[in-house]
Amino acid sequence: MDRTQIWNCGGGTQSAAIAVLIIQSKLPPPDLAVIADTGRERADTWAYMDDWIAPALADVGVTVHRVKKQKYATVDLQSTKGDTLLMPFYTDRDGGIGKLTNFCSHEWKTRVVQRWATREHNVNLARNWLGFSIDEIGRAAKLSRKTAGKWIARFPLLEQRMTRGDCIALVERHGWPTPPRSSCWMCPNHHMNEWREIRAHPDDWHRVVLFDRYIRTIDPNVWLTSECKPIDECNFDDDNEVLFGRDRGGCDSGQCFV
Repeated sequence: MDRTQIWNCGGGTQSAAIAVLIIQSKLPPPDLAVIADTGRERADTWAYMDDWIAPALADVGVTVHRVKKQKYATVDLQSTKGDTLLMPFYTDRDGGIGKLTNFCSHEWKTRVVQRWATREHNVNLARNWLGFSIDEIGRAAKLSRKTAGKWIARFPLLEQRMTRGDCIALVERHGWPTPPRSSCWMCPNHHMNEWREIRAHPDDWHRVVLFDRYIRTIDPNVWLTSECKPIDECNFDDDNEVLFGRDRGGCDSGQCFV
């Protein structure tokens, strides 16, 4: 039985490159294209999607379905039992600075897309297109080992031997602005410069500050940065970069792409 080709669009740099490859007929159109809306995506991601990616794909007959997390996810910040936080928060619970495990991408994106495809499109077997570039070949290799079952992966950018830099160059040659990196506005994997970018968007920053206060009503020892202090008290200036780190917890490409 043929597998349904499902492009799991992340809305960021690699996804923009895949979109261009489809538009330029260097990749065949997928059967389904979908982006999971976590309800917490950065505003610049949706602006780029709405202004550039989605309209151009529509012109070649590809609709990017925006699937709301709240309709298909079974958990939010905590596990079903409520004993595990699903985001990679920093923690100072034991005196040092540690980091929790990342479960949010799997619960808010991967499973959401799978449930949507099954319920709404009766998908029985699927090949998911994932936007991993050569920079993440190690992560892709783990998924590539799965060659059977309902959901198996395909990596169009690896097939094209493209790095993240190649993706940016392709998109810019196509005439589009440099694409943003897709991420949620409250992600602890942001590095310092990204927090500055978010702070420059008042609506997103307001959400971050409120969210940051909220998470410590769940656990008083979790934080969004390695400074382990309220986000609106953190120093994002250049003179603190040596300590804070521009790439601390770095996530330059695809960590949360489905």
